[in-house]
Amino acid sequence: MTSAKHATYARRQGLRATTTPEMAARHIHHLRTHGLRDPQIATAAHIGVATIYRIARRHGPITRAVERRILEVPMPADAGIAGCTATVAAVGAARRLQALVVNGYPPAAIALRLGMPRQQLHDLLHGRHRRAAVHTTARVSQLYLEWWDQPAEQHVTGAAAERARTIATAHGWMPAAAWDDIDDPAAEPDLGGAVSRVQAVVEDTAELVLEGLSREGIAARLGIQWDAVRQAHRRAGVPLPAMYD
Repeated sequence: MTSAKHATYARRQGLRATTTPEMAARHIHHLRTHGLRDPQIATAAHIGVATIYRIARRHGPITRAVERRILEVPMPADAGIAGCTATVAAVGAARRLQALVVNGYPPAAIALRLGMPRQQLHDLLHGRHRRAAVHTTARVSQLYLEWWDQPAEQHVTGAAAERARTIATAHGWMPAAAWDDIDDPAAEPDLGGAVSRVQAVVEDTAELVLEGLSREGIAARLGIQWDAVRQAHRRAGVPLPAMYD
């Protein structure tokens, strides 16, 4: 049956051609925690790496065909073996940790949440190791998926969050959205080209509004106060949605 005929049949049967990314995102998470990188998952599922990243972040609906392809990707044969000493490239873990600091999560709070010695977290953050244990990167990935879209102020004080963002700025760390493939050592960060800070705030705010984030969530993701968001829109002559103004 062709895709067009399949879609027609699905509509007649009352079936939706798209679905939420929840099940696929959970499976991607499990594959990641068992050592698979996004390019490997994408290759196995016959879809692009950018699609894997978007689904993992639960950005919008996906087709049922894509969902099926992802759910059919098997776990590695040796996944989940207790005491596994396998290692993977540490760059993805480092970038995820850095992105959390960019969002306002202090390294000390991250280390505490991971149950990780501060020195070990410090070494990961600063890319001092080329490889890391699978179970370590899995813990980082899991925490990242839990916290990436939550305002840091839900977990730490506002002052601590601001200090964390200052640390991230000083080191030139990037938000997660800057990476097309956060696990690719050869990837270069892309912040959307040379645009003014005001324009960048306005554009990023529009995307975050579509994600349904609150004022506090948007401000936290951008690493600024809400008053600065409002001021950027005034300077750009772009009104905020009524519910956010």
